[in-house]
Amino acid sequence: MLKYMLLGALMDRSLHGYKLKSIGFKRIFDDFGINDGQLYPLLKKLEQANLIEKSIEHQKGAPSRHVYSITDAGREDFQQWLESSEGEEKSFRYDFFRKDTFFIRCNYIKYLDKQTATVKIKQQIDTVEKTIADLQKARESMIRREVNPLRISILEYGIKSQETRAEWLNDFLREVEKAHFNTPL
Repeated sequence: MLKYMLLGALMDRSLHGYKLKSIGFKRIFDDFGINDGQLYPLLKKLEQANLIEKSIEHQKGAPSRHVYSITDAGREDFQQWLESSEGEEKSFRYDFFRKDTFFIRCNYIKYLDKQTATVKIKQQIDTVEKTIADLQKARESMIRREVNPLRISILEYGIKSQETRAEWLNDFLREVEKAHFNTPL
């Protein structure tokens, strides 16, 4: 996936490595655990595959930097990936559940004492509210910078998804507060 994220970023313009990390991918890279030790070897691999090319930009009074541009072969590879449906099919009915450790724990929350359970849920609510605030700030920044509205729309999906999670967490908290923990929830 990182390969296509990088090729997609280079579809817009040529970029040096540091700029690739800072143009909106910083948080994504952090969330995916992607660091320099993964980014630069991948850039080298893409260059060796002739999907991108590197040029040296000399700067007066500063170190030279490597600027990466997508090649015609890279554009073609990216276009084929974009048109394909690889990875889009939902293979698991409960995918939302399978990939969320908190949801899995919620199945067994009855084994906690009620106070511990409510604290755990409130911590999740706090985390989600912070995520929503962070995404809303990012959206405002994107609007100010006149980012493509389609990209803003994708971020808005993330906001709505987190708002739905917050609503569910609050409902779940009320259910837990009413529940008798000596019987299954």
